Amino acid sequence: MGYNLEKISAISDGDQDFIEAVVVAFIEEIPEDLVTFEQEVKSGNYEGVYQVSHKIKPNLELLGMEESFELNLKILSWSKAKTNIDDIVTAFGDVQSRINDNIAALKIEFNLQ
Repeated sequence: MGYNLEKISAISDGDQDFIEAVVVAFIEEIPEDLVTFEQEVKSGNYEGVYQVSHKIKPNLELLGMEESFELNLKILSWSKAKTNIDDIVTAFGDVQSRINDNIAALKIEFNLQ
């Protein structure tokens, strides 16, 4: 499992409805962000990459997606410096794959289809 719901559980005092609402919002919104992210990466638009990377960062942290969060921090750093486009492409592919796997696992855990 590439996520950990401890942080969100702690801030919600274990409120399952709140936790589920955050998970549902993540599942509904992040795929659109990943499409935009991929387009920006493919076009080599450092500013666009930075913006989308920055946008998804709090969600990755809140849902305890540590590996994705750490890779995303590297993407943020590289895109801010306008360097390492090949590394950004590679890291993005890994982040995208991990997030999609986590979405599938969250859908199962929360009985969402």
